[in-house]
Amino acid sequence: MLVPIAVVHVGPIKNWFLRLLTIYFLDIQYGDAQNLAINPDFCWLHSLTYQGVIAAIALLTMTCFLVKAWGYHFNPNLKFIKSSSFQKKILLALLIMATIDLFYNIPNLTAAIELGILEETERYLLIVIFLAGFNRFSKYRIPVAIYGSAILFGLSHLSNFGWHGESFTATIAQVIGVMGSAFIWVELYLYTGKLWLPMIYHFLMDYISDLQSGWNSAGWSWNGEITDYIYTVLIVGVPLLFSIWMLFGKRRQVMEDNADLILDLNGRQSMI
Repeated sequence: MLVPIAVVHVGPIKNWFLRLLTIYFLDIQYGDAQNLAINPDFCWLHSLTYQGVIAAIALLTMTCFLVKAWGYHFNPNLKFIKSSSFQKKILLALLIMATIDLFYNIPNLTAAIELGILEETERYLLIVIFLAGFNRFSKYRIPVAIYGSAILFGLSHLSNFGWHGESFTATIAQVIGVMGSAFIWVELYLYTGKLWLPMIYHFLMDYISDLQSGWNSAGWSWNGEITDYIYTVLIVGVPLLFSIWMLFGKRRQVMEDNADLILDLNGRQSMI
């Protein structure tokens, strides 16, 4: 709604300082906009509006029109025309520094690294055990390895009951919820044979979660609202359906072939 106002009143401004002031006022208008706030019971929609995501998209849209009114072309993905002074090593240095900057919160970083490596290594051991134990029943070894290891991964979170005040119902929700991620991470390893891939995703999930809630906070929350039930069903149900889809056709055959490699059945290589 502010696009016409901004274009008509801010577009003609030529002075750089006055433009700076207008951007400051626009940031106040959009940055804290919560007029579209939705009931907190609908956590995803509430987060999109209350946290200002809609306002941010609105500002991005208005910027396209405003900068054009100033006589420029707004392009967040500017076409790369290599300058004669461009150096790949400088770009690499920038990317490295930007990455390092993500990880200044050392306790959260190391805690997430520990879980990513430790729990995925434990899962690998479970996968090997299940594959070997059910190897005579080739029709079942992959599903048993996937769902057996995922269920045990979920049950291991029962130990979080009482941790920094986590309630029993919240712990049960966590046990169920984390199984969804486990379904995907198991199949990611079985399909690629690369254990470091699920380690990376496991690390990122825990690291982002730790930054949001703090490592010393309760691991999961449960208020008993209908949205809690919906959220829990979705985060485990959608990955479950995807994992079932992966059990058929060529997708399944890739995992079967990698299972043979994991168990070194052909004597060609060992994944351990």
